[in-house]
Amino acid sequence: MRVPVKSLLVSIAVFLLLCGTILFLVFMYLTDQAPRDVINDINNSGKLFLYKYGMVEKLSSNEITRLYKNTCTRKCHGKDVIEKKPRTAAEWESVITRMKAPDRAGITDRHAETITRYLQSHFLSNVPTVLPEKTMKFLKRYLWKSDFGESDLFLDVIYVPREHLRLLPYLGVRKTQPDQKAAIFIVYINTHQGSVPPWNLAEMATLHDGNGHTQKATGWEVLYQDGQGHHNQGTLSFPDIDTNKATELEIKMSLPGLGMRTFQWSLPIPPLPEGDPVEH
Repeated sequence: MRVPVKSLLVSIAVFLLLCGTILFLVFMYLTDQAPRDVINDINNSGKLFLYKYGMVEKLSSNEITRLYKNTCTRKCHGKDVIEKKPRTAAEWESVITRMKAPDRAGITDRHAETITRYLQSHFLSNVPTVLPEKTMKFLKRYLWKSDFGESDLFLDVIYVPREHLRLLPYLGVRKTQPDQKAAIFIVYINTHQGSVPPWNLAEMATLHDGNGHTQKATGWEVLYQDGQGHHNQGTLSFPDIDTNKATELEIKMSLPGLGMRTFQWSLPIPPLPEGDPVEH
């Protein structure tokens, strides 16, 4: 006896509806959620899946947080491993790039970009985190200066004395500086809302030695900038200054629309801590 096509389709539809209902109830039981929460959970998971393949253009802040938690704190690590160890913008990008490997989290490019921006916004360190503990304390005490200013633009400047040039690879400077006698400063520029202007800091900065001598910057080299324009890192160079005679160093930056930013260091800078791996 031949079954009408219409009856067959109705039977299949009823069967699928029954299966879906059973799965829905089982999911509610296993996750201990109310029906509304289960529906929201399914809806959010579906949207993240569609975003992954470019079928959804944007995610809300809550959906981005969910993407981060689902990808990083459930598949790979507990959240404390991530959230209690802030990193610089460049370091977070490097971490997520490693996580894209198939044998790790297997994150797609689209998800990786979104998660990177989330980590950079919520768990940002102003200075590199790869330095040994003793060196980090030394750096924060003697070499690192910050000026938060009155805008959403934050600047951090790290002075690298000639006798401490071995620090440069830890600060993101992989190649040797062409002038080993130059006064070197690593500058981090971060903003959360706007974007970092395409400044050439060499045209805006002067270095003062406390004895009335002023030097104009000789170079600004960008080491890192993110795709959204929120984070920038570079090397600011000045001609050699006789730090044996100077009692302090002061950088003045005249930033368009933001006024003057000033950073000061007391001299002399002591040697690196004894026994520190960076010392050798």
